[in-house]
Amino acid sequence: MYRTYSAKKVYGTDLTMKEKIKRITVITLLIIFMGISFSGYADRYAGVLGINMMAESNDRYLKQSFDKALDGFLILSGIKMVLAIIEGSEVGVGFNLEIGDIVQPAYDYIDVAWRTVLTGSVVLLMTRYFLQAATILDHWCLSITLLFLFLFLATKWYCPGLKRSFRFFKNVSLIMVVITAALYVIFPVSVTGGAFLSKIITQPSVQEAQAGLENLQKELLPANENEDSGFMSRSKDIKNRVDFVLKYLKERTRELTVWIIKLIAGYIFDCIVFPYALFIILIWFTRIVAGYLFGISERQSFYQDLEYIFKKYYRLPSEKRDSSF
Repeated sequence: MYRTYSAKKVYGTDLTMKEKIKRITVITLLIIFMGISFSGYADRYAGVLGINMMAESNDRYLKQSFDKALDGFLILSGIKMVLAIIEGSEVGVGFNLEIGDIVQPAYDYIDVAWRTVLTGSVVLLMTRYFLQAATILDHWCLSITLLFLFLFLATKWYCPGLKRSFRFFKNVSLIMVVITAALYVIFPVSVTGGAFLSKIITQPSVQEAQAGLENLQKELLPANENEDSGFMSRSKDIKNRVDFVLKYLKERTRELTVWIIKLIAGYIFDCIVFPYALFIILIWFTRIVAGYLFGISERQSFYQDLEYIFKKYYRLPSEKRDSSF
């Protein structure tokens, strides 16, 4: 027979009272924090910690990036329009074949860059909307997180017999902690980190490519064309313009290709790789840390699920269950 000892006999009355005071203090603080969070005052304290300043910086960065992407999209649209018009112009059969051989490849990779910049603009705007939604929802998620933490600790300390409820509150608390951390910290930090990496790594290349394409647009679309000239004069101008574009594309093919590659790679990294890769890494790290703090592991959860199934459907003897798990 095993002999049982009470907490008072083993640890003493003082330690038991300290434990009670500790539990009451934690429960009381959770209730106070829940009231602060539900009332909306949590956002004010978050502003003191610099979260609001980071949110404003992210919004300003995303707005500026969207404006630059929109400028690049308009530049590429103008170049596409000129190339499409020149490719479809009829200036002789033999000359038309030369136009198709030169203009079509240039049009194709300009079109790829055009689609990439368009997608990047959409991603930037969506990211800005996500941050605004996170600013609205963060204190509600914090309130729900504190509520489930309260239920989790209350069940653990005062209702130890409710094992299934305890496990449910524990798992939900873990999920809500990760979601709240994502809304308050992880997502904003990911955007800030992406902006920092963009400024150091990709921004010089993107600016160089966009400036080169802007010069190309100015060469292809001169602003001082005489629109009042006659038909014969304009026909001659079209032939001269086609000849100029073909010569320009032949001479600047390598530079144009490098600009397009830099622009595509820059927008992919700025809009997708940098912010969302950081977000995934931080979410993964936060989930591991939260799981460690809550004492939850995948193997432990699997064994608990398996034990519950055997208890419910197979009704194994208690000795066998104890030896197996």
